[in-house]
Amino acid sequence: MLSLFKVRPGYVLTPIIMWLCVAAYLVVIAFTGSFIWFSAYDLARLGANYGPAVIEGGQWWRLLSAMFLHGGAMHIFFNLVVLANIGMLLEPVIGRWFYGAIYLVTGIIASLASIVFSYGAVSVGASGAIFGLYGCFLGLLLGKFFSPEATKQMLRGTLAFIAINVAIGFMIPQIDNAAHLGGAISGFILGIVMIPVVAWRLRRATPPPDSGDGL
Repeated sequence: MLSLFKVRPGYVLTPIIMWLCVAAYLVVIAFTGSFIWFSAYDLARLGANYGPAVIEGGQWWRLLSAMFLHGGAMHIFFNLVVLANIGMLLEPVIGRWFYGAIYLVTGIIASLASIVFSYGAVSVGASGAIFGLYGCFLGLLLGKFFSPEATKQMLRGTLAFIAINVAIGFMIPQIDNAAHLGGAISGFILGIVMIPVVAWRLRRATPPPDSGDGL
């Protein structure tokens, strides 16, 4: 597990995001004295996404802070494992700057979707942005950068992840499905937009063929 937090070539921003989530988790522990589970009241005080505070109070920064906060130990553990999994796949392909931009943009869109569909709910977690990364990966698979068999396997795995978690969200009221779907859909659109960028990056990374001139 600790190796997932280690920065290495092609895997830079993912562990940084994970460390930021851990830092936010420790801050909540320091303020609440708890670590298994945090109340909605405490999370709202410390920066959770909450419609009335964002829209009526003008606290738009909550759209950003909420994606680094978590509701408890199991919540952050699951999200970090899933984030590391998609990070190892996606960050080397699109680069850390595009990766970070997609994380932030889809995370904010996920927070806005949560407000639209659950205005009075307190929402936290990296999962909206994580769904955005999975959606982006799904969109990139349309670019046919991998072999047909590899594409088929990754497509099945990505669709299964999204479908299973959305289904679980419908069964458990505490899960913010609006944020998940908002992140996944926006990420998918961004992934399609990113196809030319990834194609350009791959061309740059591929050495030119030997010209045969002996030089």
